[in-house]
Amino acid sequence: MFFIGTCFIKLNLTLRVTSRRKDGYHDIFSLFWRLRSPETIEADFDSGHEGLEVTGVDIQGENILTRVFRHIRGVYGEDALPPARVRLHKHIPTGSGVGAGSGNAAAFLRVFRALRGGGPIPGISSLGADVVFLASGHSLALASGIGDLLESVSGDLRLVPVIFFPGWSVGTFYAYRALDEIRASGGADALSADEARDEALSVLSLLRRGERVGMLPNDFVLCAGHDDEYTALRGAAYSAGALAWGLCGSGGAFFALFRPDDFGDCMPVMFDAIRGKDGKKKFQWLQQILVLE
Repeated sequence: MFFIGTCFIKLNLTLRVTSRRKDGYHDIFSLFWRLRSPETIEADFDSGHEGLEVTGVDIQGENILTRVFRHIRGVYGEDALPPARVRLHKHIPTGSGVGAGSGNAAAFLRVFRALRGGGPIPGISSLGADVVFLASGHSLALASGIGDLLESVSGDLRLVPVIFFPGWSVGTFYAYRALDEIRASGGADALSADEARDEALSVLSLLRRGERVGMLPNDFVLCAGHDDEYTALRGAAYSAGALAWGLCGSGGAFFALFRPDDFGDCMPVMFDAIRGKDGKKKFQWLQQILVLE
């Protein structure tokens, strides 16, 4: 048997850290939007051999797919997952905040469900909170807890996202620690879960009506660093007529949202701002731009 799995990523249209828990984790409230990723996964179960090949992006440390294999066999037994040659075709830089690794994990979990004939797989939150959403099939969801408690939101958004990947990444652990330090010093207050929920629904309503939101709420903006670079991207998004823009997760990628009808006119303005008047790349620290039409 041979499977090809589509991978997905997510954008946090809002992201509020509502509290720090006694176990050291944090409760959040976020509006998740699932998007099709350019990454794909292939699994060949007829080879009789097991291996994981990754192309496109160098991944440091243990690949999340290795943890997925271990989780499946831990839940169902060693024979539940036959040996497979797995090829993961990566395009998205690591540490960007869009949950690309979690999307890879979710894609293989869907492959395994198809192999078994369906049914939920218990305990996948241990693989990462984003895996729960990206494996769920929801297009939009309100996420709470550590991001693993989902309330599905009906419908979808008719917008064109453009994601800008800089030459740096942000570790989730360090982002939370920096935010904790800012709050401990009195630099910012946390929204309550109810306030964050109202905010998320308000943002969603504005986006669905095609009204300009501007900078989307995300607590990690306080500690993202690279102020000059993100300010330049915000200015370019504003000048190009984007509906909304914001930080991807806890960083470091940045995204802008455009109306489909305006996209053809907006993007030349955005790219002119990036190239600069002399036609050369103005933002030399940009590693990649991804348009998801």
